[in-house]
Amino acid sequence: MTENEQLLFALGYCGFMVVLFFVCQKFPPRKINWFYGYRTRRSMLNETIWKEANRYSLKLSILFNVYSFAFPIVLYFTYPNLNFLLTVIANTLLILSIYFFTEKHLDLHFDKNGNPL
Repeated sequence: MTENEQLLFALGYCGFMVVLFFVCQKFPPRKINWFYGYRTRRSMLNETIWKEANRYSLKLSILFNVYSFAFPIVLYFTYPNLNFLLTVIANTLLILSIYFFTEKHLDLHFDKNGNPL
């Protein structure tokens, strides 16, 4: 793949992820389930914590993925031959970090049993 193709694929990937998270935000999971949404043992304790965990994690997902558009541009000038791969890795790390930030958010607003503070 050429350097320009790497850049286009990386930008396309970032765009796809933003659209995916916008769709998830437009159609959030209505009920607690094991298939769709922010699924952790804690977030599935009750409806209140489920809705808040999904709302917050989707907000962060969109924000982080909008910021991830900077990766392909920077990588085009630093590692153009690895642009797509490094963009996917960096974006994956951002998505995984959402777990940490969402759990911190839940710690501030809910006790360990899922009751609001």
